[in-house]
This record gives sequence, C-alpha cells and structure tokens, in this order.
Amino acid sequence: MTEFIHKPYDKIYVRDMIKLDLDDLIGMMSSLESANAYWVDGVLFASFAMTESEELAKKEMQNEMYLDKIIFAKYENYSKTVKSSTNLEIGILNMNKSKLYKDLIAWLKIQSVWNE
Repeated sequence: MTEFIHKPYDKIYVRDMIKLDLDDLIGMMSSLESANAYWVDGVLFASFAMTESEELAKKEMQNEMYLDKIIFAKYENYSKTVKSSTNLEIGILNMNKSKLYKDLIAWLKIQSVWNE
C-alpha cells in the first residue's frame, strides 16, 4: 500500500501584505477567474503564489513556500457570499478548519499592516 505522509511547510515567506477595504477586495476578487475568497477568524483574504520556477520547485522540496502577496480585509462573521456597495458578489470559502490558514491569519494579525 502507498504510504501517505502529512508534512506541513517549515517556512512560508510572504513578500507583500495588502490590507484593503471590503469593497476593494471584492472588486479585485470578482475580476479574477476564481472569484472566491477565504475566511478565517474574522478575516477575508486571498493569497497569491509566486510564478512557478525550477528554483521555487526546489524550495518546495525543502519544505519552503514563497507567496507573492496576501490581500485581506477584516470581515467579522462568515457568510457564503459577500456583496460590495456596487453589487459585485463573490463566494467565500470557510477555511477555519485549516491549521495552516489559521496560523497564517494569527501571524497576520500581529503584523503592523493589521492596524493600518
């Protein structure tokens, strides 16, 4: 039988963190092919990986990941969708059960950008 091993990343490098107001986040997400945002612990967000390369693939094999950016907005309560003031609507995926995303949001909340 095939052996399966769960091994979380040792390090995730985040190049940029961008706090948006809710309307701007919805507008940006609605223009993307996959118009869903994630929700964890009062934060609506999306993360974007860096463009794949051979060097990044090697880093992944060493248990490291590089994210180009995380965009986020405070959004206290989970709902399946959210509408902007101009009636753009995006879907929201509740990722509250993901340890990785919960750790990411806990880390984000102690960064200076959180209080901007």
